[in-house]
Amino acid sequence: MTVRGLRGAGGRAAVTAAAALLLGAGAPVEAGTGVDDPPWPGTPGAGTVPLPGTPGQVAGGLPGIGTPGQVAGGLPGMGTPGAGTVPLPGTPGEVAGGLPGAGTPGDAAGQAAGAEAPGDAGVPAAGGRSFRDEFTGPAGRAPSASKWKQLTGCMWGHGAEKQCYTAGGRNARLDGAGHLVINARREKYVGADGVSRRYTSARLVSKVGRAGGTLRVRAKLSRRQAGAWPAIWLLGTPAAKTPHYGEIDLMENGLNGAAWDPEYHVHTSGSGSGAGGAYGVDATRWHVYEVRWTTGPSGRVWFRIDGRLVRVLPYRVPSGSPAEVILNIAVGSQAGRPAADLDSTMTVDYVRMGR
Repeated sequence: MTVRGLRGAGGRAAVTAAAALLLGAGAPVEAGTGVDDPPWPGTPGAGTVPLPGTPGQVAGGLPGIGTPGQVAGGLPGMGTPGAGTVPLPGTPGEVAGGLPGAGTPGDAAGQAAGAEAPGDAGVPAAGGRSFRDEFTGPAGRAPSASKWKQLTGCMWGHGAEKQCYTAGGRNARLDGAGHLVINARREKYVGADGVSRRYTSARLVSKVGRAGGTLRVRAKLSRRQAGAWPAIWLLGTPAAKTPHYGEIDLMENGLNGAAWDPEYHVHTSGSGSGAGGAYGVDATRWHVYEVRWTTGPSGRVWFRIDGRLVRVLPYRVPSGSPAEVILNIAVGSQAGRPAADLDSTMTVDYVRMGR
């Protein structure tokens, strides 16, 4: 979600949704297709978008990376090895086994189990901790209190948003089938201040943050309704100093009354804040939303949808500054006037954050 200052305590910055550099998102991902943990950053000819670099020099393995043999020296399109590039973790040939730097081919099972990838010096981590939730548990149970903070209250976005965030499983609960369901709906609700309001929702914040790595979330949304603003995002900490510590909107929907088309954005205190675009997929189907990011003066963000690289953007934030995962549905504000029968859901299959 795009913010100026603390999201929910400050106003929303203007969104500049640059046209997405898409090469087709492909068929929606359904359960059991085996693409939940695709290799980074993708294989040539499989729908990936070429990154900056010299045309025709794809013999090294990835689009636009320069001459053959430069995979280990830098990320695609970032120049030749040793020229200030961010090292691509691992050695050439390890991509097939899982995430870059996950070890030799065949280590994908360990990666899927949440194991940290060794040798990932190019991606600093806050405490070196990974974070994941598969949302297993009986129907109706609240999200794990050991993994998530549930923010509450009714005054968000300087009052521009209409929802009251609740806890205790009222608006965020497990469905008993391995999913988290966040629901924003119209109902009478009296907040702690004694004021009666019309909408309730939930906002979850991970209790683990990372200063770079990969976040992968599989999710789907209900039908489009005016006023619903579901989002999956990373907010840099300390949040009170945002946007200096950055924000990455992995998926946000319903902005400015737009079509139900999930978008991505990056926000920092520097130039280019608000850059992003649209994924061009049906948000009511299952999709794997994925981002890989680094921090520092040369920080970058790589966005992927269903295993396909969409775009690379600069992300210049203080080196080593961690970010937390946020899942929520806001009501009103940039999503417009809420529908009279507002009842919007975001269903999340899993959240996996690591190297």
